[in-house]
Amino acid sequence: MGMIQATAGTITVSQPRGRRILGRDWKLGFVLILPVFLVIVGLVAYPLGYSAWLSLQDVKVGAPGTFVGLGNYQKILFDSEARIHDSFYASLKITLLYVVGALVGKFIIGMTAALILNAELRARHFWRSLLFLPWAIPPIVAAYSWKWIYNDVNGVANAVLTGVGAIDAPILFLANPQNALWSVLVAVIWQGTPFWMMTFLAGLQSIPNELYEAAEIDGASTFNSFLYVTMPSMVNVIVVTVMLSAIFTTNGIEFIYILTNGGPGGATETFPLLAIAQGLRAYDLGIGSTIPLLFFPIFAVMIYFLTKRLLQNEEA
Repeated sequence: MGMIQATAGTITVSQPRGRRILGRDWKLGFVLILPVFLVIVGLVAYPLGYSAWLSLQDVKVGAPGTFVGLGNYQKILFDSEARIHDSFYASLKITLLYVVGALVGKFIIGMTAALILNAELRARHFWRSLLFLPWAIPPIVAAYSWKWIYNDVNGVANAVLTGVGAIDAPILFLANPQNALWSVLVAVIWQGTPFWMMTFLAGLQSIPNELYEAAEIDGASTFNSFLYVTMPSMVNVIVVTVMLSAIFTTNGIEFIYILTNGGPGGATETFPLLAIAQGLRAYDLGIGSTIPLLFFPIFAVMIYFLTKRLLQNEEA
């Protein structure tokens, strides 16, 4: 209800803030946002809330749950006698190595490709389209393609290496614990680099040529121009790309699930795979729900700063 105020002989009716913002069409505004609200509640809020509730219970599939409060969190983080404790910290180490390796590889190759494509290059549009193809291929299709490439018996990689005389026996790319994670990383970097390349290329094209001309007049070398002109101008693009890719890579399971399924011997078991193993194979819904929620604050902070930076860029 509005409030009636009397000032200097006049009477004004103050409306609630939501109505003042939307004007006379406030009812229509609420109707229009209702579908989005229902989607957010149904696909985000409800699953997240239900997962949080399951994480507070000792519950197995097909059995009633028992409320244990923060018992699952304590077991995972601090109970050294629990098997899940060691498995969690092992998966945490693998996840960090996996994500950092993917980010570094994508950054180096993506920046190099963007710098090349930003130069005067013959058939530049053709090369841009060609290098963007891995990003256009569905991750599941790409993962199965790499599984065939890495095949021990008739895979392309072993066939080529054997044909040129580089190896005498097939390399166990996915079956050897020492090779598995790096083999998966190669596939992930191959598939994700085009996204970095295109964002970096867009950032490079937005840098005024006058900056490079001024640097050249001052006697700056190509490397110094890159270090003191290109990189400072690309900070926002790099930060946004790194944060987005970190979120996508950490939560992505297609390549690891299809290529190794977390094996061999847990050598590639990141925390999403561990959560799946606990929830769907060990039938422990409480522990399976707790593992992803342990990382939720990290992703929430990243999304907050990412959104804040994007909004700042729009205002600028």
